[in-house]
Amino acid sequence: MTIEGKLMRIQTWTPNFRPEEDTPIVHIWILLPGLPWHFFKMEFITPILSPIGKVVYLDTASIKRTRASMAKVKVQVDLTKARPRHLWIGLDEKDLTIGRWQTIEYESIPPYCEYCKHQGHMIYECNFKIRDEEFKKMKELEVEKKDKNKGEQMPKGNDNK
Repeated sequence: MTIEGKLMRIQTWTPNFRPEEDTPIVHIWILLPGLPWHFFKMEFITPILSPIGKVVYLDTASIKRTRASMAKVKVQVDLTKARPRHLWIGLDEKDLTIGRWQTIEYESIPPYCEYCKHQGHMIYECNFKIRDEEFKKMKELEVEKKDKNKGEQMPKGNDNK
């Protein structure tokens, strides 16, 4: 929400909360295309999606089963963790004849920079990282220049024998 022009996010408390960092925990929609309609229940979907994150709720069309082509689920995910493209749904993980692979599609995953801990861009676009790398290069060049100057200023040995 926005309060007096400032973005305000309400989030679960964590002991390592730092106000200068954005949380990597966000709610996103996950689509389960081809999921059989009789599986469109929280009791079934919650354990299936537990490796990805905490299931928050199903959309209205999934609850009412008016869109049989897929289930749509709001899930709380950590942007710093990998998100699988498919999950196994079955009774036995070793017997692949008793179950099926379920495709997972993600909607509108916000970019998250693990360098500056802000949402909105990825690490390769991070101005803080670019600035820090340029500063590091400048410092390295200064050290090299000082070392080179020291080497040139050293007195040479007396060659008169």
